[in-house]
Amino acid sequence: MKRIFFDTLFLWGIFLLFSGCVSQYKVVVGFSPQLQEYFNEYPTIEVDIAAVTEGEAAEVKQEGVEKYFAPGGGLRERLRSQTCFFYRENNGLFVLSSRAPVWREWALKKPENVLVIASLPYDSAMSKDADPRLVLVKMKQTYVLAKTLYFLVEPQKVVQASKISGSAEEGKAASSGQWIEVR
Repeated sequence: MKRIFFDTLFLWGIFLLFSGCVSQYKVVVGFSPQLQEYFNEYPTIEVDIAAVTEGEAAEVKQEGVEKYFAPGGGLRERLRSQTCFFYRENNGLFVLSSRAPVWREWALKKPENVLVIASLPYDSAMSKDADPRLVLVKMKQTYVLAKTLYFLVEPQKVVQASKISGSAEEGKAASSGQWIEVR
């Protein structure tokens, strides 16, 4: 009888482990020190994060960064984008928790990408087809543990990083809140 109980318990554990795939990420966004050098101060910049489908990703690319951030832009609202604001007094790291309620909303549409888009000034040398102010990262199914994605906002682009060096976000960012500012 004990054997059957433990075998059943083990099988349920295996089932839960492999059926409980997670498509949620902890997303960490930081300001590059190069921004202050480039602009002679820290500029005011908005950075949005959203989990998007392939169709929504194509729509964002077609619309472009300026139109996306323009007042009254419906796409930004429809995507349920999460916004962090960087400015002179607020230039630390921002973390979107993997436990933020918005991940449950995004999961309903079965997204394939994480979108990170920044309201950096337009440069005429930028290609609209491959605008460096907009980054799309393919989402991968992970099991049990959420993956962390790191991004740096640089003078004319957003780049994905493997880690943000010297970040104090580990541990402090484990809150269940949406955006956590870490200095």
